[in-house]
Amino acid sequence: RDIALSKDKKWVFVASADDNSLSVFKVNPDFSLSHRQTIKSNDKVKLEGALSVVSDDSGQNIYVLSYYHSALLHFNFSEQAGLTLQHTLSDNLPFTKVFKQADTIKPEQDALGILGGYELAINHKTNQLFIAATVSHSVSVFNLNQDGKPMLLQRIHANKDAALSGAVSVTTDKTGQLLAVAGMNGKAVSIYRRNKAGKFHFSQTLEHLFDMPISVSFAGNGHYLIAVDAINSDIVLAHKNQEQAFEVVKVLSKTEHGIEGLNKVTLSMSEHAILTFSEQSHRIDEFQINEAALKHSRNLRPSDLSSATALEFLDSTHAVSTWAKSDSIAVFKF
Repeated sequence: RDIALSKDKKWVFVASADDNSLSVFKVNPDFSLSHRQTIKSNDKVKLEGALSVVSDDSGQNIYVLSYYHSALLHFNFSEQAGLTLQHTLSDNLPFTKVFKQADTIKPEQDALGILGGYELAINHKTNQLFIAATVSHSVSVFNLNQDGKPMLLQRIHANKDAALSGAVSVTTDKTGQLLAVAGMNGKAVSIYRRNKAGKFHFSQTLEHLFDMPISVSFAGNGHYLIAVDAINSDIVLAHKNQEQAFEVVKVLSKTEHGIEGLNKVTLSMSEHAILTFSEQSHRIDEFQINEAALKHSRNLRPSDLSSATALEFLDSTHAVSTWAKSDSIAVFKF
């Protein structure tokens, strides 16, 4: 489902929502992968629906978000010991209450704002961790202390912004001063700005009619914001104008790019290229950003792999990716 790399790109961490697990693979000199360790969900390790994984700048702290357990797990990693669970943050509500009786949840039962947590993001400049949560309808901001432990700093809640209703994706620019969130229920994308205390304040909502924004990413060192729509497959490009506000400058529709069912957008190797993912069309596509235009540059569509979910570059010519329906992790040479 999702991939994170160690800082030296010699280790790959894979979160699997189907297997409810976190796995570690070593990247060999020939770019083959050797399985090192798998930790599965159990009474002490809350990995049910492990959807999202990130690593800190040291590569020693690994964070996993579990959708069905509504939990954030912090692991320590070393080459000698492998993964060791350090901390689990959860409001410990039963599955039925979170996903079938959400309207009965009291505010004090949702203290962390990570119920139905869907996406994790980390910013290495500010040492902050972010969670978009579909049931809490919020983004939670955590500071990481010197041991890598996440400490809740702020909850940005849907009462104040429709883009947080069904919050499904969160991202920051490289500096960590800008944050964007997509709300699949609220059908909106909003941008927040960071103050000196590290907290985020509402800046604007993108002026665009979304059906279901599912993923967001900054590009061009914070000058661009890209969102993809899961229902109509629009790729929406916004550019920062002279007033420092983001305005939509290009919408690439399905009739133009021909991709069904977009479910994710991330940066490619450079700040001026993005990758889009489609589980439905079983492909990963790259687009170059050029002022107010998106130009398709290449795609990855292996005939024997289905449902593209993540890709990370190991170097300028090799990348590792996950394919959900094929239960596969694969390394590609470009």
